[in-house]
Formats: sequence, C-alpha cells, structure tokens
Amino acid sequence: MYHTKKLCYFAHKVLYTMTPYKSFPTFCLPLIIVALLCLLTSCVQKPEIPVPKPKGYFRLATPEVAYQHWDSILPFSFDYSKHAVLNFQKKEENIYWIDIYYPSLSAMFKMTYFPVKNNLHNLMWYEEEQVMFHVERMMTDDIQFSTVNDPKARVFGRLYELEGEKVATPFKFWLTDSTHHFIKGTLYFEFAPNNDSLAPIINYLKMDALFMVESWQWN
Repeated sequence: MYHTKKLCYFAHKVLYTMTPYKSFPTFCLPLIIVALLCLLTSCVQKPEIPVPKPKGYFRLATPEVAYQHWDSILPFSFDYSKHAVLNFQKKEENIYWIDIYYPSLSAMFKMTYFPVKNNLHNLMWYEEEQVMFHVERMMTDDIQFSTVNDPKARVFGRLYELEGEKVATPFKFWLTDSTHHFIKGTLYFEFAPNNDSLAPIINYLKMDALFMVESWQWN
C-alpha cells in the first residue's frame, strides 16, 4: 500500500511539473501509473535460475594397445598386454593361479587353471552359478554373454559382461578344450568400481581379454 501511494504521489508530481496549467485530467492517472509500472519492471534484471550441470566424469587415459606372448610350463599359451605384469603360482596339485596386473589402471585379471577329471560339467556349472548370483541378488542391470567355439584350436568357452554399479566384476570368462583343461578368469579393480565412470577402462580391458582368448592355444 505504501509503495502504491508513493507511486501515485510520484505520478501526480510528474504530471504537475509537466503540465503548464498545473492541472491534468484525473481519469488519466491510472493509465500513467500502469505505464510507469511497466517502465520500472522492464528495467529490473531478472535473477538467473541456477541450472545443475549434467553428471560427468574425469577423462580416463588408457595405455596404447600392445601385446606380448606368454608361454611357460603350464599347458597353454596366449598373448597379453605389454602394459601388464603376469605372475603365476601353484595352488594345489596341477591347479595354478595366474594374475595379469595392470599397474596404471589398478586392475587385474585373476585366473585359475584346473585339470579336467571327469568334472567338466561341474566346473562349467559353477561359473554359471556365479553369474546367476548377481541376477538373484539384483546386483546387475544386464548381462551379455558370448560363446567361444574354435574346434580347430579346441578352444571352447563363454564370456560374460555384467552391467551395473553393484556388480563385483564387469567381466568374466572360462575356457576349456572339453577333455583335459579348464581355466576361468575374472576382472577385478583395486577399488569399488563405478561402471559408468570406468567405461573407457572396462572397454579397454575387455578388448585385451578378447585378444587373449583369440590367441589362446593349448600345449
């Protein structure tokens, strides 16, 4: 109310000053007030409404793609990244652990080799159960799998891609010759992974794993 009275007084003063005869028709006063209000409001700058920035992540650099061959006393050989360090040790009789560690990415493929002793079905089924565990606990948003089938090299198996922020690993695989050998591999990180922010690294390591599988040979 105070501002309205003040504006009316201001309008009267302006009109009084501008009118030679010190008079002005009263019915024009509301029109003048409306015009002044429009003029004042048009000069006021509206405050900008803050808009949150879209979710983003730091750009992650991956090493240049380069491979080297690995052969040993174990009954298989394959190619793996030159940017990784490979170690293996004997766990039990004819059972070995193989680690392929990426120091710059804080990631590792942990593999275990088993000789097949009339237990191939159990070994394969156990790997399937590990994947289904993520489904039953609703830890994954989606699972993609592909089949490895190379009769000439006698390399058979499966590769699994697990999507979701709660999955323990984004990539798993197992290979066998169907008679004597079986090996499984799982990708791990040294920290709790976020599949969205780590997508470039996961894709890089997935391509390394595919190249490793394609180069696999049983001795």
